Amino acid sequence: MRHRNVMPQEEREARSRAAKLVHGYPFIKGAIVISERTCGKLGCRCTRGEKHLSCYLSVRHKGKRKMIYVPRELEERIRTWVKTYKQGIRLIDIISESSLNRLVKWKKEGGSGR
Repeated sequence: MRHRNVMPQEEREARSRAAKLVHGYPFIKGAIVISERTCGKLGCRCTRGEKHLSCYLSVRHKGKRKMIYVPRELEERIRTWVKTYKQGIRLIDIISESSLNRLVKWKKEGGSGR
């Protein structure tokens, strides 16, 4: 790997931000899903159409989709973890694009070595 100074500024910044995310914050690959449901109790507001809302984390585990209930007190925290994962993926995409550009440039110049 070459010294970071030869990398484009955007790639250096993306690498720095990605490292901070990975080392400093929890993250999870998934999506928040809000489900409407009825509880079945007689006289409850949900029997009149005002359904209860439940929050779930949708993830893939061992190739299967899982829905994990998220208690109300953890909802914002889990939303942040999902958001952090998505930010990391965007940063990795920037780094990958920069690397691809370097490869294309290197091939055009008939480069050899690293």
